[in-house]
Amino acid sequence: MSTEKPHYIGHRKRLRERLARDPAKLHDYEVLELLLGYVQPRKDTKPLAKSLLKRYPTFKDILAAKPKELEAIDGIGPGIINFLTLWAEFWSRTEQSGLTTRSILNSPDKVIRLARSRLQFKSLEEFWTIFVDNKNRLVGFEKISKGTVDQAPVFPREIISQALEKRASGIILVHNHPGGDPNPSIQDRELTSKIKDISLSLGLRLLDHIIVADEDSFSFQEHGYL
Repeated sequence: MSTEKPHYIGHRKRLRERLARDPAKLHDYEVLELLLGYVQPRKDTKPLAKSLLKRYPTFKDILAAKPKELEAIDGIGPGIINFLTLWAEFWSRTEQSGLTTRSILNSPDKVIRLARSRLQFKSLEEFWTIFVDNKNRLVGFEKISKGTVDQAPVFPREIISQALEKRASGIILVHNHPGGDPNPSIQDRELTSKIKDISLSLGLRLLDHIIVADEDSFSFQEHGYL
């Protein structure tokens, strides 16, 4: 039985040495190769890293890829898919750090940052709601629904119910447009108007509705839609 070590062992060691010296000098595929090495320590992950980046040009594209698409790539199984899901969650929480419960949301930029932290890697539309107290301090950020690439079913009753349960006095609606255009659809406007009417009747403030799409965003409040 051969005792010769696989060629990638020495290669991976050299990559780690380069990482220690200057991480910024690693190519994207080398960064991904090292990361995948933690999931598949006994395999050469360089071909898979290059294959992924050929299909998905950026790390963000990889993290936003649908599991079904990833499963179709040779060499990817549940372990790597779980790892990428964990990696996306890690970055969502990193972006969200600093905006903890009781943080004051006093600018659209803070709200957009919070929204993007959760929705930047999503390939399907999701609808979330931010709940604040009477001083606009964050008391909750909850996913209401998940849908398709261009629609997520929303039930105003659920939003209002959660607002009352959290004793919130204000709500901010948040959802994403995976297609890349942040402008609201007719359905978005109608839903916002309906939730606003219900909120007012119960003494709740609808502060904004934020739509995020890639690097763009749309604020109903800033555009005079509320």
